[in-house]
Amino acid sequence: MPRYKMIALTRPVEGRDEEFNDWYQNVHLVELCAMPGVTGAQRYKLAAPLQGYDERPYLAIYDIECDDIRQTLGAIGAASASGKMTPCDAADSANAYTVVFEEFGERVEG
Repeated sequence: MPRYKMIALTRPVEGRDEEFNDWYQNVHLVELCAMPGVTGAQRYKLAAPLQGYDERPYLAIYDIECDDIRQTLGAIGAASASGKMTPCDAADSANAYTVVFEEFGERVEG
């Protein structure tokens, strides 16, 4: 079965970091991980920019395993549109950046 990583770069609305981070960790990740095909997720906070600069200091990486990524993403979108996922007005959603990558090549470890 194909494996994917969905990457989301996000930021809170100015001055609402605590509310945003609480929602993201305790509500959003939980709801997304309950979706079929989503097997896990973890968040990260920017520690050291190395090239360029991005104003989105938070990263979430979602693990997805499914036969049809478009169907899985469609189900996530439908759940969001129908109100089955909890929105948060502390999230600067207009400036979020989300992409999906399919696993490619063997993992290399040191």
